[in-house]
Amino acid sequence: MSKTRRLATIVATVAAGLAPVATGTPAAASGGGPHPLMSWVQAVEAHEPTWVDIYWRTGRKICDAQVQVAGRKVDVGYPSNTGAYTSFSRDDSLRSGELDRTAVNVTAHYGRSAFVPLEATMTYTNCVSDEVKVKSFPLTLPVLS
Repeated sequence: MSKTRRLATIVATVAAGLAPVATGTPAAASGGGPHPLMSWVQAVEAHEPTWVDIYWRTGRKICDAQVQVAGRKVDVGYPSNTGAYTSFSRDDSLRSGELDRTAVNVTAHYGRSAFVPLEATMTYTNCVSDEVKVKSFPLTLPVLS
């Protein structure tokens, strides 16, 4: 079995095992703020620019959401209509219980297969006041070489 297939199998197995933990229960999701549905993003080939999606949920409505992603030895690009950040696919708000995604273009500069830590930082408001909240979330980017 090739290295790429082996890593893809490991990623799929780990992601499947983490899915119940990452998604939580409806009761747990109902009271909290925004959070990624899973802490893993799709696997990418090393040195190949690739659009990846991060799926989000929230327990209470948020507005004016902006997400920035960073990682060591990873270039990150954003949609042309937002420039230095990304936001949800429909608009910049997310209602309680709703699922939406943000998209980022990543280029991982690694010479071997690796699990690369990323950090997604979201700024948002509660839709009532202009007070900006900031939350950071750890993510993992599987890189295939």
